[in-house]
Amino acid sequence: MKKILLPVDGSDFCLKAYDIAISFAEKFGAEIIVLNVADIEPGFTQTFITQNFQTMDEYLKARAETIIEGAKSKFEGSDIKVTFHIATGDPAAEIIDMAEREECDMIIICTHGMSGAKRFLIGSVASKVVHHASMPVFVIR
Repeated sequence: MKKILLPVDGSDFCLKAYDIAISFAEKFGAEIIVLNVADIEPGFTQTFITQNFQTMDEYLKARAETIIEGAKSKFEGSDIKVTFHIATGDPAAEIIDMAEREECDMIIICTHGMSGAKRFLIGSVASKVVHHASMPVFVIR
């Protein structure tokens, strides 16, 4: 195992994923690629207005940079090679595309544990990645 993709969304649900990715990387001497996919949220308009961002791109970039800065702190003091990327679009598609482009050996992704009805109606990013990725996906719950 040479490369691990670790998609992050800044939520507390994903804290365990950092520890597991670090553990795998240390055991196998692998590189970790951290990815945040900026996606427009349902409550975007309210946030956009209340935070006075001039453009949607400005809002998405600021949010993604905050998430990536938080992710960087998880690797402080580590000898693991870690790179950080930001993408915009459909999270599942961007995760799969990055994993294939970077020739990752594994994706480690967290799930938010949505209920069956909610997952059925809106779909889960983790579920989509599991079903469509061409490499192993380790799901953290």
